[in-house]
Amino acid sequence: MKFLMVMIICFAEDTCTAIFDTAQFNSYNECMAQAIPVSRYMQEVYANTAGEIQCLNEQDYVKYKIYIDNGGEPELSFSIEPSSDV
Repeated sequence: MKFLMVMIICFAEDTCTAIFDTAQFNSYNECMAQAIPVSRYMQEVYANTAGEIQCLNEQDYVKYKIYIDNGGEPELSFSIEPSSDV
C-alpha cells in the first residue's frame, strides 16, 4: 500500500488550503519521516499560520481530494471515514 502527503495550511481563522503532494511512499512511517522536515520548513516560511501534514493511503487520499475538488473546506485535524477495504 502506498501513502501520500496532504498538507493543510491555514492563513487565517477560516482560510485553509489543502496541498496534495503526489510523491508516493511505501509505508506510513516513511511518509511521516518525510513530513517532519516539510513541517519544519512550512513553520519557518509561514510563521504566522497554522497547519498540519497527514499521510493518507491511496484510497483515503483520493477520497479527500474528491471532497476538496467538490467544494469541501480543508480544515485542521480532519477525519476521513476509513476505506471499506481496510
